[in-house]
Amino acid sequence: MRDSSLPARLTRSWRALGKPRRAGARPPAGPLRQQQRGVKIIGDSHGPVRIGSRVQILENTVLHLLPDNELIVDDDAVIGPGAMIHGCHVGRGSVVEPGAIVCDGSVVGAESVVRAGACVKQRDRFGDRSILDGFPAKLVGTLTGPPPMPGWAMPPDAVATLRRVQR
Repeated sequence: MRDSSLPARLTRSWRALGKPRRAGARPPAGPLRQQQRGVKIIGDSHGPVRIGSRVQILENTVLHLLPDNELIVDDDAVIGPGAMIHGCHVGRGSVVEPGAIVCDGSVVGAESVVRAGACVKQRDRFGDRSILDGFPAKLVGTLTGPPPMPGWAMPPDAVATLRRVQR
């Protein structure tokens, strides 16, 4: 079975090494989190992937980590469509807007916003209620309260009504 998104030579090289191509587990969609189509959570058997309660991960998002890293998305975070979350820590109630990239070892504080298309560099650390924008991302402001729920995300009361569907 070959994943059509990978070149044949890459798939063969993983098999030749005797390693699984993708060993990460997807958390089930259920009353505590939402995961839409096209989301890939890839652990490659390296480190923990921890996704909190009431987290929304929207379509075409990739969550990935390398050896000796961990990937943590705290409770109530919202990860926008097409975002890349790579071996980092996204704080409680934070919003990562569409197309944003958060790189290895970086920390986005609680109730922060990573603007659309921004790239948080490796090992960068930002405190709570930060507004991050740019390529590379820089602190462009500070929030006085939690970030508003984006229009493209589900409202918090709707997330609570989700139920697990067995396939």
